[in-house]
Amino acid sequence: MCAAVLAAAGTAAPPVMTIVAGGGVAGFADGIGPDARFNKPIRLAPFGPDAVLVADIFNHAIRSVSKDGRVRTIAGAPDRKGHEDGAAASARFASPHGVGAAPDGRIAVAEAEGHTLRLLTPAAGAAGGYLVSTLAGTPGKSGSADGPALQALFNSPHAALWGADGSLYAPDIGNATIRRLRNGAVETVAGSGGDTMVYPMDIAWMRDGRMVIADAGSNLLRTWRPGEPLGTLAVQGALATPHGVAAGPDGTIYVADMKSQRVLAIDAAGNVTTVAGVEGQSGGDAMHLNRPAAVLVHAGWLWIADLDNHRICALPLGR
Repeated sequence: MCAAVLAAAGTAAPPVMTIVAGGGVAGFADGIGPDARFNKPIRLAPFGPDAVLVADIFNHAIRSVSKDGRVRTIAGAPDRKGHEDGAAASARFASPHGVGAAPDGRIAVAEAEGHTLRLLTPAAGAAGGYLVSTLAGTPGKSGSADGPALQALFNSPHAALWGADGSLYAPDIGNATIRRLRNGAVETVAGSGGDTMVYPMDIAWMRDGRMVIADAGSNLLRTWRPGEPLGTLAVQGALATPHGVAAGPDGTIYVADMKSQRVLAIDAAGNVTTVAGVEGQSGGDAMHLNRPAAVLVHAGWLWIADLDNHRICALPLGR
């Protein structure tokens, strides 16, 4: 692994990342560092003090990666695409695109191809250590209906984010909305009426309690707070397919800017700094990215899901 540093604005050399796990080619294997294999890792979430969850699209699996590079599969497998609840060891998923861990250890999954929200509940007696259930949506059926959770319809939910009150939020890209599951019912909370978005891909909580939304279709960062209309975060520069978003404890917003092949940091004044990757250049070394899909601030690192390099990278923060 390579030591990593954040580059200041104007630095000629791009920053060097730690390649935490993944060998740069598609596959499916648990292991450590370069021996592990992913197939399109697309979304990240905190998982305990020193690890992250990974939604692994084409392996139809939920994986974890620790800071020492150890990868393990929590549920799903490439030969088990479909929809099946039950013990994690036999559960089936269809293109999971989002993951989110609740404080009590439950894991929510936004299942894009299955058009559902799933839940993994810790269960010591279950094979694989979790029981999988369907939280909301109708498996394999897309639509835009609100209402009782298992009668509601989604159209390709792409992320899962827990609220402080236990609500679960999901950007529903096919409907260009943000949906909320609360008290057993699904409702549309943003993106309807006069407040429109194009492709809301990812969501995160900002320090001030607002939600920041990566709207890849409009190349904007939108903001939302319950009871308020959509806003737009001021950015001093253009974004190019913002696909992932995260917020740091100091208020910095990080963006996986997929088309520009970079990860960006945006300060309170809207100033933009490249912290990983090289603008307009894809690659598989420790200085380049290939369609960065997600970012996450956790355990002192800025984690990066490097989609087409099939790997997880990181930069240490606060140095």
